[in-house]
This record gives sequence, structure tokens and C-alpha cells, in this order.
Amino acid sequence: MHIYEVIMLNPEYDGEDHFVVAKSEESAKQLVVDYYAQMNDGNVGVVTMNDLDVNGPVEPEDYAEEMLLN
Repeated sequence: MHIYEVIMLNPEYDGEDHFVVAKSEESAKQLVVDYYAQMNDGNVGVVTMNDLDVNGPVEPEDYAEEMLLN
């Protein structure tokens, strides 16, 4: 498993990056798509794989200081 930073490309959504533990970039994006599908209240469009980009895998030692992973 790896840590991936999934980035929201579409400003229509919250614009938050999400840190995800997954086996691959594709799996990381799918987890975020599934998360937004569960949270969808019908007021915004459905998040798709095309709305996301991935940085990673991210290694914890890449960060100079401690941080909260959201």
C-alpha cells in the first residue's frame, strides 16, 4: 500500500486534496470518487475520475514537518 495525494481539478467541488492509502493511483482516485458519491446531496454534479489527479506515491519523509492527513 502507498499514500497518494488525490487532487480535485474541478473548482465546482470543495477543492480539497485528499490523502489516500491505496494499492495504486487508479485505486486512490476510485476511493475519492466513491467517497463523493456517498456524500452527494444532489446539489452538485457527480465527481468522476476526470475531475481528479494524483500525486504520489507520497513518502512520509518527503515532508519537512508534521501534518494532519485529511
